[in-house]
Amino acid sequence: MEEIKEQNAAQEPEINSDNSKAQTEEGQAQTAPSEMILGKFKSVEDLSKAYQELEKHQGVQSEELGALRQNSVMLNNITQAWDRIKALKNAEKELKEAAKKYNTPQYFQDPSFREIYKEAYLALGKNLDADKLINLIEGYVSSRIFANERKRAAESENQSAINSMTFSKNEKSSITPPRKRLDEMTPKEVDDLLERLI
Repeated sequence: MEEIKEQNAAQEPEINSDNSKAQTEEGQAQTAPSEMILGKFKSVEDLSKAYQELEKHQGVQSEELGALRQNSVMLNNITQAWDRIKALKNAEKELKEAAKKYNTPQYFQDPSFREIYKEAYLALGKNLDADKLINLIEGYVSSRIFANERKRAAESENQSAINSMTFSKNEKSSITPPRKRLDEMTPKEVDDLLERLI
């Protein structure tokens, strides 16, 4: 019996050791996947460290993105300013060429013409045809001068005709202009006037 007890005792630790090995392996198998947090981290401390690193990395990226946006805005502003400078230089060059071409009659010496040209250039920019603009201005000015000359000539002719008429002071033979216009006179006054003139 002692032999059986010894055999049982000898077998028991083996069973226990097999059992404990199986339980350990089973426990490791069960705890291994459940111990891995999110499938990557062994402990909460590892997860916490990884999260802090991620926040730090995101902060750096945010700062870099902000700096890039500022640089982009500055670059756009510089590009727009450069385009304006180029446009102004082109405008100045075109204005100098036009001034050279039309400086003989001294168009650009006249402040009125400079204002007209400036407004036309602001409205049309590069599309402004200086030759056409000046031809139109000259045509307009010529027509205004011609109209004024004709008006003055007509006024002068009327004045000279009125001055050439002489009215004597003799009432029988003199013709005195009526005091009223014909449309303001009564029929009797018109008849009296006609009798005197005829």
